Amino acid sequence: MRKRLTLALVSGLLLLLPLAGCAAEPVELQAATAENLQSAMLGITEAAAGGDFTEAQSLLTAMQGNLRTAAAAGQVSAERSASIQTAINLVSTDLTVEIEAAAIAAEAAAEAAALAEEQNAKDAAEDARDAEKKAAEDAKDAREECLDDKDRVKAGECN
Repeated sequence: MRKRLTLALVSGLLLLLPLAGCAAEPVELQAATAENLQSAMLGITEAAAGGDFTEAQSLLTAMQGNLRTAAAAGQVSAERSASIQTAINLVSTDLTVEIEAAAIAAEAAAEAAALAEEQNAKDAAEDARDAEKKAAEDAKDAREECLDDKDRVKAGECN
């Protein structure tokens, strides 16, 4: 899953690179806009690589807003905006999968911890019952031993 996410992030980053040698053509992506989007993609990539998929998703949402603003201002062509949006959608899908997987894993870990705690409590209760039973048996054995010793009985030690 991480390999796919990494590939999607790298693909998205490559889509943001400005087209070289197109100065005579209408601007598909202004240099400043490209730099801003690349910077945003780097932050997304770093957050995802660090396992902070929620932060990466938040940064991706902000980047998407910046793309829309840039497109509305004519800083990026409609075609280029659409290709970048496609990359954003792919990355967003991967991040959503990772976030959901992390939530499921956290829920499973919490459930396992609760079961372990419950089992530990059962084991502790059983150990306490066993210790109580052994203490009662030891007391009974000590009393019987005391009663077998007539000198101790006479001395009143076996109450």
